[in-house]
Amino acid sequence: GNRGLNRKQWYQRRVRATTEEIEVKQADSTLYFREELLSLRGEMYSLVSQRAESALLALHVTDLLKNVRAVMGSMDRLESKIDTIAAEQARQIEAVDAKVDLIRSDVDLIRSEVRLISQHKLTWQNSSWDDTFHSDFLVDGIYTLSAGYDSDNPVYHPGRGMNLKNNMVIIDLGGFFKIHTIKLWNRIDEQPSYAIGVLIYVDDDLIGTIHDVQRLYNILAGEEVYGSKIFVKQSLAKFMNFIEIQVFGSGPYRKKEMSRKMF
Repeated sequence: GNRGLNRKQWYQRRVRATTEEIEVKQADSTLYFREELLSLRGEMYSLVSQRAESALLALHVTDLLKNVRAVMGSMDRLESKIDTIAAEQARQIEAVDAKVDLIRSDVDLIRSEVRLISQHKLTWQNSSWDDTFHSDFLVDGIYTLSAGYDSDNPVYHPGRGMNLKNNMVIIDLGGFFKIHTIKLWNRIDEQPSYAIGVLIYVDDDLIGTIHDVQRLYNILAGEEVYGSKIFVKQSLAKFMNFIEIQVFGSGPYRKKEMSRKMF
């Protein structure tokens, strides 16, 4: 009887121990599953958060792309406007260039005319007879057949006692001209031989000399004679008298312009 009781108690204790073991394992399993559930929940939250951030980033990227497209569209429109303006400016420049070429052609045509370029220009002389017969009479436009130094056809005359070498008159043309012809109207009342020995220069270029007596001397310049001043110089020891000096030429030109044409 005692053996049977002891066995029964042993079974009861064994069942109780097994039950407790099962309950412990069940508790452990429950705790494990709870921990796993919490971990999974955390991962899910993290994943959801990442997706939310990714969605927000995607929205930002989308907005940025929209802004970039808008800026690129504005740049395209701006480039189109710039191209239009540049084309219009190029057209206007071509039109202006055409007008400038036409004006330059007209100016060149006008400048090419051979005309009187010395009348009423500035003059200089190294002496004057009684401070009366000045070199300005040489460019006053009066060259009649009236005789007499004090007539209505006044003459240029060096000062008293200046019957020496190097009596000189200078005519300042006021610009750089191409010289064609220089006319010297001789004194007709007396002493026409005073013209003999006269040298005519355009700037530094000697273009003519006088070696006989004439009423009018025509000095032809060469093909490419340019200058701004006319020098009339007596090389002999005597006076020099003229009624009028006329310079014919074309221009004015720029010196650089003529240098390109000449070379």
